[in-house]
Amino acid sequence: MNILTEARLALIARLGAISTGNGYLTNVGGNVVSGWFNEVIDKQPIGAGLVVVQRAPDGEPVRGPEAVKLRRGFRVIAAVEAGVVGYESALEDLELDLVRCLMPSMGQHVPWLPKGCAGFAVGRAESFPPGDGQPAATLLIPVTFDIIVNDSGL
Repeated sequence: MNILTEARLALIARLGAISTGNGYLTNVGGNVVSGWFNEVIDKQPIGAGLVVVQRAPDGEPVRGPEAVKLRRGFRVIAAVEAGVVGYESALEDLELDLVRCLMPSMGQHVPWLPKGCAGFAVGRAESFPPGDGQPAATLLIPVTFDIIVNDSGL
């Protein structure tokens, strides 16, 4: 399988583990999809929470000996149905769950990443209240994978 696809599917699978049965605060892992948030939000029920894995701009590739390290970017966008009053707590629960789920171990290969992923970084979260035509409060967390691409298999 394509390493770029494997990395995206690994991220979706990892986020799918978020449930109260696994020690998290929410069960948002039962509603994780890939796509463009503005299209998904119109079709996918939000229910107790929704996570959309959306492509983001990649970082600059780094050339190496007979390989390239791609900086593959994603936006992890979580949504929760909440009113203008009280949405902060619901978003904070989602943020804590997402950060705990994606927390890397320093100096170790991340076991849920496919072979060829040299690591990843989690960026600064941004939250947005419901309103302005948006039916839910949302949280965006950028994630970047370091993916080694070489000519093996050609």
